[in-house]
Amino acid sequence: MNLNLPDSYDPSTGLQTRAILDALHHAVVLLDAAGGIRWLNSAALQLYGRTEAECVGVPVTECPAFNYSFRNEILRVLHASGRWEGESERVRGDGTVVHVHGHWSRVDTDSGSGFVAMEYDIADRINLEGELQQSRKLAKIGILADGIAHELRNPLSYALSAAQLLSDDRLTPDVREKCLHTITTGLRKAGLIVENLLSLGKPAGRFIRKAVNVSGVVSEAIDAASTHSNMRHVRIDVHFPAEALMVTGNHDMLVQVFHNVITNALNEMPGGGSISIHGASADGMVTVRVTDSGPGVSEEQMKHLFDPFFSASRSGRGTGLGLTLSYFIMKEHDGNIEVESVLGKGATFVLQLPLRVEKSA
Repeated sequence: MNLNLPDSYDPSTGLQTRAILDALHHAVVLLDAAGGIRWLNSAALQLYGRTEAECVGVPVTECPAFNYSFRNEILRVLHASGRWEGESERVRGDGTVVHVHGHWSRVDTDSGSGFVAMEYDIADRINLEGELQQSRKLAKIGILADGIAHELRNPLSYALSAAQLLSDDRLTPDVREKCLHTITTGLRKAGLIVENLLSLGKPAGRFIRKAVNVSGVVSEAIDAASTHSNMRHVRIDVHFPAEALMVTGNHDMLVQVFHNVITNALNEMPGGGSISIHGASADGMVTVRVTDSGPGVSEEQMKHLFDPFFSASRSGRGTGLGLTLSYFIMKEHDGNIEVESVLGKGATFVLQLPLRVEKSA
């Protein structure tokens, strides 16, 4: 049986059904039970860029306005469930493609069964979403540039200041040696930051790996954080077992991880506090817990703490890059980094790395 459009007046409204549907600004399409196109309103013909002769009486599977996805996916869903809603494409008479959002449903009347659809053009929405996405990309580029500048400014400033001092002939040998050490350290740190930033998201296996003593890594990270303005107000306690905790990895990159975690804690304690660092090994893993007495992190913040450009810092310091970088470095080392926290009661970063197993001779 066919689904027919009644031409008689509706006694309750005095308007013809066809006239009502034809006056709509959205496209309306009617199919019979077999999938043949029974009728399209004026908005549908205009949206699809087709004539009535091209569509009416033609099976929808043969109508050029409906592309492959409709014929082979959407129509199958309609026959199976009687309903489909989503985005699709229609091919206009000039070959251009129009993106539409459609609501398709099976209808059953006294005269038969079929399908009815209402569709509308979503090109403006797609363009707006594209512009919004581009704006977000540009904003992230700006944040990234600010983050890179922030990370590089300190070591380069120290190196520049020391280099300027070297021009003073009155410097004693020991001061001159300290200046040279500051320049070397600053440039080395800047190079390490650039290398680590370039490594974000890169495949594993490109780093030189060797035996690394985790206790030594932590000590070097604490030393690197010694210039932090909050360091003089914060007590740091380190507890490692007598035996060395050895892992296989890149020494400098692991120093960067612990430096980021310690710096993150220092940022949140401008009025002073404590950081406790405990190292241990069990079940083939080295676990280091870095606990601070800061304000803690909320459950919602913990969900995004390692996301690029996200920062839970109340101090306004940092740009949300350090922990993201730490996450990638730990993954590069087949390790893991997580955070445990109760808001108002500090935070604990748990870092795990595979314990290095020395091969017997």
